[in-house]
This record gives sequence, C-alpha cells and structure tokens, in this order.
Amino acid sequence: MRKPDSTFDTATAQRVEWPFPRGVECFAAWKSALSLLVDCSIPENADPSLFDFHGCSWQLPGAFVHVNGGSAMAMSRTQQVIDDRPTQHMVLYMVLEGQVTSNYDGLIQEHVPGDIVAVDYSLPYESQTSGYEGIALTFDKASAPAGLQNNAHGLVLTASEDAGAMLGAQIKALVKHIEGLSIHQSQVTVDGILRFAVAAFGAPTTRQRRDKRFLFQRASSTARQKLSDPDFGPNELAAVLGVSRSNLFRLFEPHGGVQRWMLAERLRVSLQSILRSAPDHKIAAIARNHGFRSEAHFSRAFQKRYQISPSSVRALAKDSMRMATYETLLKQGNGNGGAVVEGWLASVRA
Repeated sequence: MRKPDSTFDTATAQRVEWPFPRGVECFAAWKSALSLLVDCSIPENADPSLFDFHGCSWQLPGAFVHVNGGSAMAMSRTQQVIDDRPTQHMVLYMVLEGQVTSNYDGLIQEHVPGDIVAVDYSLPYESQTSGYEGIALTFDKASAPAGLQNNAHGLVLTASEDAGAMLGAQIKALVKHIEGLSIHQSQVTVDGILRFAVAAFGAPTTRQRRDKRFLFQRASSTARQKLSDPDFGPNELAAVLGVSRSNLFRLFEPHGGVQRWMLAERLRVSLQSILRSAPDHKIAAIARNHGFRSEAHFSRAFQKRYQISPSSVRALAKDSMRMATYETLLKQGNGNGGAVVEGWLASVRA
C-alpha cells in the first residue's frame, strides 16, 4: 500500500468531463486522444456526425478512474502499436451496458454487462462494440500487486460469480463515492480493489476457464485450416495440439464433440461457397474443396442440417433481392459470416 501523503488527506479528486458532444468534433477528439494508446476507428458505414463518446474521469496518485460510453467503435493495440507507443499500464474494465468483443493475443471473448476483465497494454489487444457503457480503472503495471503482473491478460470475472459480483460492487462504489472521499482515501480504495482482484483472478477455476478458452481457440483455428482435408479428424487435431483424445472431446463437448463440430463448420463454409461461387461451379467441386469424399455424402449431410438441397440453395442465389438482403446482413454481422448465412437461409425457408 502506498504511504499517506498529507497533501491528499483532505483534498478530493477533481472530476474531469469529456467536453465534446456527439458529432464530428467528438469523433476527431476521440481519435486524437486514443491515438496515444491504440489505433481506433468506427464502422465503414457509420456516420461521424452521429458518433458519440462521453464520460468523466478522476486522476489519483497511482490510478486513473474513467467512466465512459459511446457508439459503435473498434480499438486495436497490435504489436506494431506496442513497439511504437509503449506503455506499462494495465486496466480493470467493467462492462455496464452493451456488449464488447475482444481479442486478447489470440483469445477471443464476448463481454456482457457485469463482466470485469484485466487488460495488459504491453500485450496485443483488440476490441469492437456496437455501443457500450463501462468503468475503466487504469494503473501502472509495475506498481500493481504481483498477481496482476503475470499472465492476467484477458482474465475475466462475471457477475454470476460471487468474486465477480463483489469486485464489481467495489468498483461501482468507488465511482459513486469518489467525490466524497479524500484523494488518499480513494487511492487506498483502489489499492484494496487491486488486492481483491488478485485473489479473485487467481482462483484456479478462473485461470482454468481462461486456459480452456485459449485451447479451444487454438483447436478451432487449427481445425478450420484443415477443413478441406477429409483425413483430418479428432485424432489428428489432438496430435497437433498435444492433448489426449478424451481432453479434446471434453473441450468440444458443448458443441456435440469434435466430429460434429467439424462437420457443422464444413457445412457452413460450403453453404457460403455455394452462394458466393459462379453458377457453373459444380456442387461436387464445392464438396471436395470442403472435405467431403463424395457429392452424395455432402448432399445428405447438407439436407439433414438445412432441410434443403445444395442445388436448391444455388437456385436461391439467383434471386437478386434475396442476395441483396444477405449482403446487407453480412455487413452488419461483424465478420460472423457462418451465423449470418445460416440465419438468412432459415428466414428464406420460413
């Protein structure tokens, strides 16, 4: 804990408001301010005149408390940014409203209200949101408790966990009462929050959950690269990952097992390929390109999953209005093309 400073015994932290209302000026100021730390952008089809970023902050001796929110945006701290704009800060970030999709050095996670995540700015990080509200508690990594300095990047606590609910209550209470506390009291509160975070994030179940998510990311990424190989299956994937077949099955158990997951992925990308390919591109060729040994095998599996034949989907692709709807949905789908195309097909069939 930091030693008390008599100059901070009675003074309170000064609230600083973000001074720009919604619009182009706000967008330019936001990009300029964040450029010190991350590359940032808004969706290509977004109107800068409607851009919104708002919030307030309090500077403490060893921390920066920031309550903020805004419209759709993306932020990226790649290795190039880290090299060009180094910083040793970390942050505890709590989502209050909206949803944030983040990539922590290869580990992709969806954050919803109540989630609290640790972000280490010395490691790659990307995020995007369609709109959010949140609280950021930023601090110097070197002065943080040791448990936050090592392998904490991307660790998450949820509101459904007792430790997550407790940590969230502490963070929100700090914001609620910070202007009634002295600077010293506020800093002591932050120090206590960080110590509790160490205990919460250090729980074996929290780190096991993160390790499991990271392994699934590796497994799914590897498998997607091999979908065109009909001989690549659970045994081959387990060998590449260096895990047992039973551990691999448990990893994919929520998806019905490895084979069922791989079949579903092959069918999703095949469906996209049918819609994207030229009319004279043979269904048999699409089947082979996505790991099916025969057109008959592909057609049976496709019909079972989608209740429609591949040739009938090819016919739907000739309808310009339906395809225009599909393209619009795809642009709004944040890159999740598989889910979009399946949702589109279900709506067309209905």
